[in-house]
Amino acid sequence: MSGERHGGLDADALAYYADGDWYDAEYVHIGGDIPYYKRVAAESAGPILELACGTGRLTIPMAETTSHPITGLDLMPAMIARAERKRAALPRPWAERLRFLQGDMRHLRLGERFSSVVLAFNTLMHLTEDEDLAALFETVRVHLAPGGIFHLDLHTPNPTIMSDRDPAGRYDPQQMIDPRTKQRWEVSENNRYDPRTQINTMCFYYRQIDGRGQPVGTERQVVLRLRVIFPRELDRWISSSGFETVGDFDDLGRALPFSGRGGRRVLMLRAR
Repeated sequence: MSGERHGGLDADALAYYADGDWYDAEYVHIGGDIPYYKRVAAESAGPILELACGTGRLTIPMAETTSHPITGLDLMPAMIARAERKRAALPRPWAERLRFLQGDMRHLRLGERFSSVVLAFNTLMHLTEDEDLAALFETVRVHLAPGGIFHLDLHTPNPTIMSDRDPAGRYDPQQMIDPRTKQRWEVSENNRYDPRTQINTMCFYYRQIDGRGQPVGTERQVVLRLRVIFPRELDRWISSSGFETVGDFDDLGRALPFSGRGGRRVLMLRAR
């Protein structure tokens, strides 16, 4: 488990998110959730707040979809700096409705209300401590306008899959281009799941590859510790934090009711 923490993240997670340019290069293949959050923006009756917005991967497409103001908040200065550079390159109407802020989503108090609050892409799972989860739900509650909706999506666990990997294996390889050197890298992963603590330790492995796709140099590893949140556990957190569920789905198309069989959980919550 972690030692010193900042903003709910341990030192490994802080290092992982310390370079916005590298983050965008590593996650360039992720985009299947963009249409969903554009739909969220189009449906919103007023201003939108995205927590843990990163480099604006979702915030900016939402700004292209709605005429309402959008605020993106992230803990990491490098993420906000990258988001601001993207904002500066947007057409003026989109850029003017966007605001990026650096801060801790557990303790955010803007004194404003939003029709929609967004927490996407498994971010809830970074909050490994109970007090951090409680603080996050309170932040959302105090920032939602009456009738507003809290939108979040996260991975739904399948314990068999999490515990059934070869510890020496490398899974789900993806290639990326270093944004500075233009060198090609292969990124793979593995995990170690502790059923007692419900912490899934994700290990990401990076190795430079040559023009033939062959690895060169020494492999390096980065670790992220994520909290696995089971369905009934999350239901209890939702209820005890003063929310009710108004939408619960297996998919980002809102076509499949939530089944809990492992995969994605897409939630729409309203403060009671």
